[in-house]
Amino acid sequence: MRPNKTTTTVVCIAEAKSTPMKLKFTLRKKLLFSIALTLPILSFGQLGNNMYGLYRQMNPSSVSFVEMDPVNGTITPIGNQVLSTTINTTGVSLNPYNLSYSYQDDDSWLSISLQNGSILSDVVVNLPSATGDFNNFRFNTADSVMYGLYSQVVYNQTTGTYSGDMRLGSCDLSTGLVNLISPTSIATSYTMAGAVINPHLMVYYFISEDKLRGLDIYNGTIFSNPTITIPSGGNSFDNFAYNCGDTTMYGLIMQNGVKCLGKIDAATGVVTPLPTQLNLPNYIMNAASIDPINGIYYFESMLSAGVTLIGLSLQDGSIVSSVEIPNGFYFDMFRIDSDCFEAFPTRLNPAANLTDVNNLEVRIAPNPAAKILAFSAPQDPTNIEIYNAQGQKMSGSWSSNPSQQLDIDHLDSGVYILELQFANTTKSIRFIKE
Repeated sequence: MRPNKTTTTVVCIAEAKSTPMKLKFTLRKKLLFSIALTLPILSFGQLGNNMYGLYRQMNPSSVSFVEMDPVNGTITPIGNQVLSTTINTTGVSLNPYNLSYSYQDDDSWLSISLQNGSILSDVVVNLPSATGDFNNFRFNTADSVMYGLYSQVVYNQTTGTYSGDMRLGSCDLSTGLVNLISPTSIATSYTMAGAVINPHLMVYYFISEDKLRGLDIYNGTIFSNPTITIPSGGNSFDNFAYNCGDTTMYGLIMQNGVKCLGKIDAATGVVTPLPTQLNLPNYIMNAASIDPINGIYYFESMLSAGVTLIGLSLQDGSIVSSVEIPNGFYFDMFRIDSDCFEAFPTRLNPAANLTDVNNLEVRIAPNPAAKILAFSAPQDPTNIEIYNAQGQKMSGSWSSNPSQQLDIDHLDSGVYILELQFANTTKSIRFIKE
């Protein structure tokens, strides 16, 4: 068991007050990126019905890893150790491919096995600057990378003022190293209303200054930036999550509490409510999760009975499940392992300069392919390479393969480019690895 830490755990609840708000108390808007609240963490699993997350008690402060059935509320411990006493509630990573769940405690990344709860790694967060933070992180199932917002406060000696410098970054969970993707600052603040990744477009979304800001994962620049509007009425759009089932983002429309479930058009920022009115007093800020198989949006609310996990239908926004977390504990940062499982990019890296060519001279089969990819060409290629959707060259002994059959069994699921180099030309063909 690793030693406990002493950082105080904070609980943030978006309450209904005389002034409509969501998370509007001192953090709501000018949350100058560097907030790393030690709050709840959750996670989901078992292909749509079971959740993985952190079961947290307040006194004494302790965090353990559990699996939960959101229908009947049954909680099953995974491992029996206290993992930490603090958690960063701005994000979490559930990797369904290597069966790991990773979260940030006081100053390190802790990765846990989904199978037995053992600690797979515990590495210090290695930031580009000692004064920075890495928050609002999300795992991308399309490339198996965790992305988030790196931020720091920059002092201008000429003007004597401070400003925020925020950039998209990625983190290697095996080393804790945070790498910057954005070449320049893309925001000065963010609202703690959640963050999502569209694995098909390869865009990371968060809310900044009432705008739904989308960042291009390939280069960290602003992809889209519409102002959020709610024509039907409401003060804010919070706790949003992406659904791979219908490629739509859903979240809570707030007005004197939780008004209803809504969905947002990422291109226009327009929020459309689902018909069922909820009128709940609050939600617990820890980002929502969606079960894409059963079409359910999950979030938590602090009700009179205690912390309650609520499931809403993505069809009409009605409550389809409601379970109280037992023992007065918290169940935080929940994730479902079927959420966007085996998603692949439909928008390739614009800087890769790889052309998707399907002509009469070169053919591949099957497509999608699981273990073997065969190609036919009028002449033997002089060189063969395979690139992923980001333009990175994959390892493999393909160049001297005379049978025109390529072993791709070791590649992760996703979109790839087969590049065949001939004497006078190069042909590139897109294929999908199952």
